[in-house]
Amino acid sequence: MRIVRDDPDDPDPGFAELYAALPFEVDLEPWLSLARAARPPVLYLGVGTGRLAVPLARAGIDLVGVEPHPGMLEVLQQRLPQLRTIQARLEDLVIDERFDLVIAPSHLLSAAPRLAGATRLLAPRGRLALELMNPHWLAAGDRPRVRVRGFDGKQADIEVDYPTGHTHLARVALVWPEQVEEWLARAGLRLVRLGGGDRLASSPSFHVVATMAR
Repeated sequence: MRIVRDDPDDPDPGFAELYAALPFEVDLEPWLSLARAARPPVLYLGVGTGRLAVPLARAGIDLVGVEPHPGMLEVLQQRLPQLRTIQARLEDLVIDERFDLVIAPSHLLSAAPRLAGATRLLAPRGRLALELMNPHWLAAGDRPRVRVRGFDGKQADIEVDYPTGHTHLARVALVWPEQVEEWLARAGLRLVRLGGGDRLASSPSFHVVATMAR
């Protein structure tokens, strides 16, 4: 196994190699329905190599992609040369536009500074849709191809094995579904929808749709 890390300060070429080797997403929901209901373009934070962006674009969604990893963007631009992309960390992103829909499908916004950064990019009455790792799922212990090396309820250290031969080491901030409304309120957001329903306890992730509280 080749160890890879997602480190915006020191981009790991192997991380881009891993995601370039993975297949495109087949299940595009809830992102496709949300994007079709929004005024274009849709801002995609952490667009990566395009595993989800390419199918969304093929479905007719107008996207602007933000990604800090140069290797990820190189792959993405080969796949979608017409896509407008911005190489920047979310914390450092400076852009005058505001968007009717901002999406972050890859656990990017679990840290409060990043959530605040995404909130600043919303147009009035715009929506923010994001994916979060499910602490309940992690608290149950190791899963096939996923090992929990540390867990204190606020963050987790995990190792994820991929069929490509890569192992991704990650430290993720955790947001419990029961605390989502309070967590959003601290960023000036109001919960519109919490995805997962009856399957939430057994799902590795869940999605949140929010809008400005005022």
